[in-house]
Amino acid sequence: KMSKIELMDKTKKKKIIENLNDNYGIENLHHLFIRSGNDKIRIYSGGLSLEELNFLGKNLRVELIGASLGKIEENNLRINFDILNLPEIKSQINKNIIEISEEQILEWLKGKSLEINTESITKNDLVVVKSKNNQDFLGVAKNRKTYIQNYVPKERRIR
Repeated sequence: KMSKIELMDKTKKKKIIENLNDNYGIENLHHLFIRSGNDKIRIYSGGLSLEELNFLGKNLRVELIGASLGKIEENNLRINFDILNLPEIKSQINKNIIEISEEQILEWLKGKSLEINTESITKNDLVVVKSKNNQDFLGVAKNRKTYIQNYVPKERRIR
């Protein structure tokens, strides 16, 4: 069974961009936004027409179109691990960033949540985790106030 895709109109795209701005500071993405049945949002900037994309969406798995931006959870778009360092996105992220040390990075990449009190830093539900040393974004975490919950996909964790 193919998942139904929706090519988002300007109004819906604007809502997603507002959410990205609130959570991450991202104000502008010149992509077509595609939503699939399970609240996953993909971005596409290729040369296919809307008709062609609709045709593909009906006949192929939608995961083949564009890049995965993230998933809507509790009215927030949690940005995908892979897309955080895409230059167009990375350059705009400027909010709700938690910088972590080398030791913490190792724990984080193993899939562990980190005990960090975020109450003074942000009231936001989602935070972007960043390396203190090299400016790489390491993922998005759920802000639990006394700790940040790890979302590194299992297949990306180090053992």
